[in-house]
Amino acid sequence: MKGILSRPCSMHPVEMIVLLSILILFPSCGGCSFHWEEQDDNSTFTFLSYNVHNLFDDQDEGTEYVEYSIANGKWSRTQYLKKLENLGKVIHDSSPGGADFLGLYEIENERVLKDLIDLYLPRMGYIRYTAVVPPNAAIGLGFITRLPVLSCKTHQPVPRGFPQRPILEVEVDCGGHPVSIFLCHFKSKTEGAEATEKNRVAAAELLRNRIEVLLREDPSREILVMGDLNENIDEYDRVGGRYPTALVPMEVATLATQTLVVSRDPASSKPDADPYVLYSPWLTESTGKGSYWYRGNWETIDHVLLSANLLRPPRLVYSRFRVVALPYLLSASGGPNPSYSDHLPLWVEFRREQN
Repeated sequence: MKGILSRPCSMHPVEMIVLLSILILFPSCGGCSFHWEEQDDNSTFTFLSYNVHNLFDDQDEGTEYVEYSIANGKWSRTQYLKKLENLGKVIHDSSPGGADFLGLYEIENERVLKDLIDLYLPRMGYIRYTAVVPPNAAIGLGFITRLPVLSCKTHQPVPRGFPQRPILEVEVDCGGHPVSIFLCHFKSKTEGAEATEKNRVAAAELLRNRIEVLLREDPSREILVMGDLNENIDEYDRVGGRYPTALVPMEVATLATQTLVVSRDPASSKPDADPYVLYSPWLTESTGKGSYWYRGNWETIDHVLLSANLLRPPRLVYSRFRVVALPYLLSASGGPNPSYSDHLPLWVEFRREQN
């Protein structure tokens, strides 16, 4: 597990796993000063993963993209509040009462999460939140949840020619069942798919190593990977296997594969299956063709990936997955409506098995 750093993002003391000699500091996560509330007895738990596309506040910090600068008149408080209002509407409409856990990507800071909760998600139980944004970066990622948070860490992939975004690891309590969630936003393909793939591979290797650690410590650990991986579920096939990819189909993976091995077959949950294979709901159900529109075609670069333990009882069991393709989230051309985001949200539900 060379070349990564783990750092707690909670204000509560948790063990640090330092795996890199270079210390990378992130701002303190004020929203991680969690309050505790008794959970209800609901038997289902829902998660929403959404790249909200550049959620900037109404204050200039000097790190914003130029088109979101207040000083040059290209961004305003009115536009900021409208962006929050739109996001709040999507969260409200995605499922009754909103999802229990929201993973959000391309957010400027923790303040945008607090404003979202206070102004557009009041009385919904969202009292725990945090954001992780690297120093001098324009955007980061974070979460909002009504679930108790047991621990929170950040992991920093090593750059391979391009800057890397952190991976946020959050452990939440789902009705007495701990679930480890990884929130990710891998390197984009802006500079070319092959040129940037080494960065996505590095992030996937970090994630794979961390999952291996968790499963060695507790073979029954339930793990959920969420986020914009900037890689299609069939990326390996798309490039004809010409170079290593961050996501590798189970059918071609070998013992030497150190990235994320994915399967579209729930049979991977069988007791004798490789515990490190992650199940992807993409294209296995009537879920829609994709969540991101690129050059007139849908892509599957947003993901929820499930460990085998989330596919079989006891404890939490996968129930449903869907792309949140609400009518107003689609433009006249058929792709995502840019007034909301250039991505569509993903929603997944788990049910609690009764002993």
